[in-house]
Amino acid sequence: MEIKVGISLRIKQSLSQVQMESLNILCMSAAELQEFLQNEEIENPLMEYSLGEHGKEQSITYRETERFYNGGGREDSGERELYEAAGDPESVEELVTMQLPWERLDTCARKIVDFCIHSLEQSGYLPLSAREIAKALETDTERVERVLTQLKALEPCGIFASGLEECLLMQAAGLEREQELVKIIQNHLQDVAEGKISNISRATGLSSMEVRKLIHIIKGLNPRPLNGYGDERAQYIIPDILLSCKEGQWNIELNDRWAGQPAINGFYVHMMEAAQDEELKGYFEEKLRRARFIINAVEQRRRTLLGITRGILERQERYLLGKGSLKSMTLEQIADELAVHKSTVSRAIRDKYLLAPAGCFLLRNLFTTGIAAEDGNAGGVSRSAVKKKLKALVAAEDKRRPCSDEQLAESLRKAGMAVSRRTVAKYRTELGIGGTFKRREV
Repeated sequence: MEIKVGISLRIKQSLSQVQMESLNILCMSAAELQEFLQNEEIENPLMEYSLGEHGKEQSITYRETERFYNGGGREDSGERELYEAAGDPESVEELVTMQLPWERLDTCARKIVDFCIHSLEQSGYLPLSAREIAKALETDTERVERVLTQLKALEPCGIFASGLEECLLMQAAGLEREQELVKIIQNHLQDVAEGKISNISRATGLSSMEVRKLIHIIKGLNPRPLNGYGDERAQYIIPDILLSCKEGQWNIELNDRWAGQPAINGFYVHMMEAAQDEELKGYFEEKLRRARFIINAVEQRRRTLLGITRGILERQERYLLGKGSLKSMTLEQIADELAVHKSTVSRAIRDKYLLAPAGCFLLRNLFTTGIAAEDGNAGGVSRSAVKKKLKALVAAEDKRRPCSDEQLAESLRKAGMAVSRRTVAKYRTELGIGGTFKRREV
């Protein structure tokens, strides 16, 4: 092996610190931008920053996920409507204690109740046995078992169960065909999860049709009884872009005015001009350059977001009105229109939301690659449109003779969506739709 020393000349492109910070400002949401500007004002005397009107702050609850991301089909009343939480979620402690007859519980029983409440998992299960609770509280196991019996009789049904099996058994009590349900829950939960109908049928002596009906009942039970309860507050999201349409005219507004606008502090500029000390003057000039850079970066962020929104609106107008499906749209298309790199568009839409007449959308979810349309135009139909059509086809099929993936692919081709059988299988799995055998009902 021979080692040589040489000189080579090459050109390498790299981002400067200023460019990196400009991109970071572009990535910020309105709330993050407000915090950033507040910190800059503290550190930079040349920066003047005043908060906007908080009354204009737009809050949207993150409660109904499907409706939140895909729109709720609201009628356009001409007023901007927001999705708001019905109220603060009820705490688990309140949920339990309001159902208990506290006047009939002695001090020891109350301690057991408090201990059990604070030992609950997020799902609603109590992972501790009566003996473990009794040992921790230095009391009788029988007394703990009596209190647990009371707690397990509370709503929602299944709370304080030791695990999934007991939770389902508690909910199956009193249902029609309880005995068969109990047998399947106790012995064949894994088979139910894996859809092994034949294993359950052979072990129980029931027909496949009867097993399917029982599994349908089991899947309707709640495996997480505390879903929707807890001390967590509703999470609110402030949309970064507001879209409204009146009489066919669209209005695009960036929801950052409430966060305030940066400006140059005139008092310190005058002090800089009058300064005789070169070191002090140099300090002020450096801070002035920094303040001007931030003001320009914030304005550039606004222009970029407005340009991206116009590009989205041009392609997805009907979808944003709730009158059509999502069309194919890529980052490259918007980037070409704005004469920027697609990575700039990607940074600009990161974690940002758009409020439109049809609902509130994560900007990134509006970008989707397309598939070939019936006329051969690649990208003519978005994936979400294909999935929506596929879901509709499955919902409308004869459940006694459900369509195969090949038949579904043919139906989609007739609808102008040229997809293969393998693509249908992939989309079906992503939608949580079972195969032909699992969908068959008698």
